[in-house]
Amino acid sequence: MDNTRELFIKICRMAWERGYMAATDGNITCRLDQDRLLVTPSGRSKALITEDDLLEVDLKGKVLSGKGRPSSELAVHLAAYEVRPEIQSVVHAHPPFATALTASGRGLDIKSVPEVMVGLGRVPVVPYATTGSPELAQAVKPYFRDYDGVLLDHHGTVALGSNLENAWARTEKLETASRVVVEAERLGGAIPLPAGERALLRKKGGRENQPPLHAKARPQLDLAQRVELKTLPYTSGFAVEKQWQDNRGQVHLIIDDLPVCRICLLTLNQGSGYRGGHVHQKKNEGFYVVSGQARVELACPETGQRQTYDLGPGSRLWMQPGVAHRISALSDLCFVEFTDSSYDPEDDIKFEFTNQ
Repeated sequence: MDNTRELFIKICRMAWERGYMAATDGNITCRLDQDRLLVTPSGRSKALITEDDLLEVDLKGKVLSGKGRPSSELAVHLAAYEVRPEIQSVVHAHPPFATALTASGRGLDIKSVPEVMVGLGRVPVVPYATTGSPELAQAVKPYFRDYDGVLLDHHGTVALGSNLENAWARTEKLETASRVVVEAERLGGAIPLPAGERALLRKKGGRENQPPLHAKARPQLDLAQRVELKTLPYTSGFAVEKQWQDNRGQVHLIIDDLPVCRICLLTLNQGSGYRGGHVHQKKNEGFYVVSGQARVELACPETGQRQTYDLGPGSRLWMQPGVAHRISALSDLCFVEFTDSSYDPEDDIKFEFTNQ
């Protein structure tokens, strides 16, 4: 085997041995030259793969040599090479701790992991898309412009590198940091480094000093695709999200299927102004109207799209990161605000709504 193929096979073995690519999961590519890539085949265990199994493809995904089919997620790799022509390798893995974070509705908070702040910077979570689908490549592509490592919602990691070893090292770094955060939670929670130290680390390297996620790297999805609006059914059914009233009083089972970390019960008087007026870089947030009437204004900072919803009792709105929002009362309002992570002032960016 030549050196490139030898290292390629070695990384496949390490990925399988460490549980990053169980069974036939995961895929790896590297450049052979400006127009050719070496890629793992579809349907082969990384424990058993050999040089003869590897395929060569062009930058359109056409097979140039080798038997079988390239990985079903080759489109993700091709998207990375298209927007970052300087990179030489891409590794997509399913490491357990990184995958567990997104499977539980969490992201990788790097404020307590200095080596990631320096080596990678902010690690965004790409919204879920079906594995192997064109939608997955479309969803992740905008993130590659500004990030060397990302988490895929419910679907592992993608790391870009200047060579095979570098892409693999970044994959290891993502998983090690994820494990640190998960294990720290078991001990009471990870403690962020002081703000001054984080600022120093940002200056030392990584992509933490890049523009905020909402301003540049958020996928160009329609605003409606980032928002879920549901009116909870009026039912006596047990253990389902619902509204209900009987002779004992009212029931609001607001959430049964969303990750929630912080909950506030708030009131807002008609004509008294707004709550919100910002955009979150990482945090998902929702509103539920208990009583009264609310108006929620949404905006997509990078596309300029606007949307307004008038909500009544039983209405629940769930918003992804990157959606600017504010809520006002059309009549005296009682509502619940809930998020999937604790309050972090560095995550809130002020957004000026103007009347249009």
